[in-house]
Amino acid sequence: MSKMIVSRRVFLAGAGALAAVPSVTFGQAQRVFKVALVGCGGRGAGSVNDIKGAAERLGHKIALVGAADFFKEKALNVCKQHGCDEKFAFGGADGYKRIMESDAEIVLLAAPPIFRPRHAEACVKAGKHIFAEKPIATDPAGLRHFLKVVEDAKAAKVSILSGTCHRHNSRALRQIGPVRNGVIGEIRGGVVYRCHGSMSPKNYLRFRREGENNASYMANNWYHFREMSGDHLTEQAVHEIDLANWFIGRLPERAMGIGARHQRSTGNTYDCFGIDYDYGNGLHVHTVARQINGCFDRCCAVLSGTEGQIDVLGSKILRPNGTSEAFPFDEKAIEGRADNMYVAEHADFLSGLISGNLLEEGEQVAMATATGMLGTMAAYTGQMIRMSDLLANQDSPFYNMNNPFTAEDFEKGDIAEIFEGKPAVPGKPEAKA
Repeated sequence: MSKMIVSRRVFLAGAGALAAVPSVTFGQAQRVFKVALVGCGGRGAGSVNDIKGAAERLGHKIALVGAADFFKEKALNVCKQHGCDEKFAFGGADGYKRIMESDAEIVLLAAPPIFRPRHAEACVKAGKHIFAEKPIATDPAGLRHFLKVVEDAKAAKVSILSGTCHRHNSRALRQIGPVRNGVIGEIRGGVVYRCHGSMSPKNYLRFRREGENNASYMANNWYHFREMSGDHLTEQAVHEIDLANWFIGRLPERAMGIGARHQRSTGNTYDCFGIDYDYGNGLHVHTVARQINGCFDRCCAVLSGTEGQIDVLGSKILRPNGTSEAFPFDEKAIEGRADNMYVAEHADFLSGLISGNLLEEGEQVAMATATGMLGTMAAYTGQMIRMSDLLANQDSPFYNMNNPFTAEDFEKGDIAEIFEGKPAVPGKPEAKA
């Protein structure tokens, strides 16, 4: 892909755009949406509950018609929980292909992020609407692959709901209009934090089991391998990063940063990152992401404008003279919407399918992923990296700084080599992002 053009439209979409998609559809005949799930871990299983809650809010129903996971027992559990015949629970790296043969009209994609572009492509070819959990790729090739899928989805009239759930958050939707209208003046900088303890060992840290091959081990312990998850700056901090992109209204042009590994006992990901995102015209956003137990926690996006500072999702404006005042929320932007953003996003998704005003959030989540990936690669290599290096500049050494294996390799069998305990080393020519 020699050239990739990213529209500003996805970053300027706010309450006005969502207002075109009604959150409640009263007076319509009840509809039963047939849904299938690919990736049956905690987030995947949660997404079934979320879309079920959204359908009920709209006066409709959800029927789970299939589930697939690398580990079949997980798919079986989800089927049991939601009344789906267990014969429609599929295992293995290619189990998702059986889902594409089903009569599901919606597929929820929540497998490890390395698989997202391949699974999304299969959905579009099968004509199935998509919920794509964030992030949507773990290397530049996967990012560009997903962006091509987004183009194909638009042409095929396939709707994509993304996992960048704060775009449907009532608190954000009440703020975005006033900020765009200048309540804090021109945004001139900001700080993003995603600092908390390590992810729950019960749900995320899994050691190699006796006799387990590389592919199974990486699929099971996916969160701790950068090839599988994209590392936590991309996998978790993507939410706060996306908030900054959305409120600023554009993407960063370049990034440089640092990162380190202190406590992790498996995989090859970092424990912390500090990234400087340069949005051009003198606007910088510093992003701090850390997952270490026993440290101070903070998760937010703080933006500073010429007329004041806000904590996005907060309730106050700090003025330049040191005074603070209540934020003038736009309450009309959230009329009739669910307070739970996970339910609200699926309500918007389903309402779009009913009305024909399809959500098209693929580009949005792709560029949030790209921003996280940009910072991650900058920290891994110690270099300043441009967004164009990932998307368009084929002469850049970062354009093809991709994983040593692909999602397709899992379907062929085992993975020949993994990089357990071998994190990227900044400044070394052989360092791999």
